[in-house]
Amino acid sequence: MSKQLHSLKRQNSLLSYSLMVLSLLVIAMVFFGSLSEWLVKIPEVDTTEITRLEEKISSLEEENTELKKIQDFYLARNLVTSDTIYSVQTGMLPMEATGLISPGLANGIFVEAHPYMKYSIGLYETLEEANALRRGLVKLGFSDAFVASYKGTTRLKIHRAE
Repeated sequence: MSKQLHSLKRQNSLLSYSLMVLSLLVIAMVFFGSLSEWLVKIPEVDTTEITRLEEKISSLEEENTELKKIQDFYLARNLVTSDTIYSVQTGMLPMEATGLISPGLANGIFVEAHPYMKYSIGLYETLEEANALRRGLVKLGFSDAFVASYKGTTRLKIHRAE
């Protein structure tokens, strides 16, 4: 029995020793885990700053779109006043109805021809471009649309349909 008792004491001692080592490992893992968190602080992301920057970017994109529209307007107006341009006349309105026309129309020409106001759309540098628009408008039902060339608001010539 003494051999068995000696064997049991040895097993008990090994078990106690193993539990102690295992406990030390767990304590070390907990300590080093919290230590690494303390040593390496991950910066917190400020979501309000990100949201503010996203809003600023969105605002700048909208402003850029508006500036592009203004630039296009002035480029078109400069083209109308300085060079010969081509446009497609789509209709005439009585002068009394001109109050219905939006002042923001930038890609067209209004020409007074009492008692009517002639309206042409599209400002093109070439006759071919204007004819392409005229063909599209004819397909949409504007059968009497035609291309005219202008210098400023003065009509130079009516061009035959091609």
